[in-house]
Amino acid sequence: MSETPAIPGSSAARGAGGFERALLLVVLVIVGGALGYAAFLASGGAPAVPEPVKGDIAVVSKGEAVDLQAHAVKGKYTLYDFYADWCPPCRALDPQLRELAAGHDDIAIRKIDIVDWSTPVVAQHRLQALPYMVLFGPDGTRLAAGDEVYPMVAKLFKTELY
Repeated sequence: MSETPAIPGSSAARGAGGFERALLLVVLVIVGGALGYAAFLASGGAPAVPEPVKGDIAVVSKGEAVDLQAHAVKGKYTLYDFYADWCPPCRALDPQLRELAAGHDDIAIRKIDIVDWSTPVVAQHRLQALPYMVLFGPDGTRLAAGDEVYPMVAKLFKTELY
């Protein structure tokens, strides 16, 4: 007597290979657990610790209105970086600003997280796009804002931001 082939979608078809799938799942769980445990042992069992921030960098606002002049660092250039965590260009600029601060003692980076477009800091500074930067001189005078900041940073610190 010949065997009738399983009809796709039938319970007979769904049962075919069920044991193999379950076995594969068990093997994958065991291998994943072993790799995870090996990584845990390799780390010494300690959680990952972020590298300490190098340079003069501080977050001065999380959506609240902020007086830029009040946060200008006397004797240093102060670069205000208006950003948001959800902004891809802001995330691309952040490592560049950290590198700038780490390499130059005469600049302070002050970060202003707008959080979203409805926060008071957005209205206060009439922001329309991110990232947006403002640069103050060591004497506290405003030197540049918006797109003017990029060539000014290149001239002062011999580094390109993009």
